Amino acid sequence: MIRNYYTDSFKSGIVPIISTTQLIDGTVKSPVIVADNNTPTNVATSVTIVLTVLNRNILRGMYITAPIGGGGEPAWTINDNILVEAVTYQAATTTITLNKPKELAAGTTLTFFTINQSSWKEYNLFIGTVPSPITIQNNIAVTGGQILTLNTPDTRIQAGMTVGGIGIPAGITITTIAADGITLTVTGAAIGTLAANALLTYSFSVLPSISVLTINNQTVTFTNPAEGFVLPISVVQITGLAGGLSNLIAVN
Repeated sequence: MIRNYYTDSFKSGIVPIISTTQLIDGTVKSPVIVADNNTPTNVATSVTIVLTVLNRNILRGMYITAPIGGGGEPAWTINDNILVEAVTYQAATTTITLNKPKELAAGTTLTFFTINQSSWKEYNLFIGTVPSPITIQNNIAVTGGQILTLNTPDTRIQAGMTVGGIGIPAGITITTIAADGITLTVTGAAIGTLAANALLTYSFSVLPSISVLTINNQTVTFTNPAEGFVLPISVVQITGLAGGLSNLIAVN
C-alpha cells in the first residue's frame, strides 16, 4: 500500500533481502519445476505444448517462462503472464494448453512455477545511498602495481568504482578496500607512475538503478532514483541493484 505521508506513517522497517528467488522478507517466492518441451522445431504459433515425459507436478494455473529459442524465438518472461490453461496427462507425455498462443522451438527448457501472491508481504523502499562521481586529490605517490593508497579514508569510495585521471590507464576498477579504508586494490593494467594528490575521479560505469517486483507481479526498474527518497510503489522483491545503490530499508 502506498502511504499518504500527511495522514499515515510507516510502522516498521527491515533490511531487505536482494535475490531473484526470495522475497524482501526472505520467503522463497515460488517452487519451481523444469521440463523439456517436444514441440516440432519452429512450429506455428500455438496454444499447445507437448512434453516428452509424464509430469503430474505441472498444474493448471502455473506460470511458464522460457529463454530465447535456438531459432531466435522470443523469450517468455514473467511479465508476459503465460499460464497453464489446461493440462492433460498421457501414459508417457504431458499436453499443456496455454492461455495465449506462443511460438516455441523444440528442446527449449521451460520453467513452471506457482506464485502464492496472496501471501506476499508488500513494502515501500527507502533509498539510502545513490553514489555520484567523486573527484578528489587524496592519494600518496604510486610507482606501479595495483595498489592505490589514500591519505585519509573516504567512505564515498566503493568497490566496483572505476578510477580515472592523468596517469591512470583506462579500465582500472577497485576490487577491494582494506579495513583501514585507505588501501585500494584495483584490477586492470598496472597503475604506473602517479604523483601524490593527483586529481582522480571515482565513479561507477553505469547509473545507479534498482529492479523490483511489484505486488501485482510486474518487474519495474528505477534508474538514478533520488537519495533519501521512498519509491512510490508497493514492492515484494528486489531482483537487482546496479551502480553502487545501497543502504536500502524496506518499510511498511
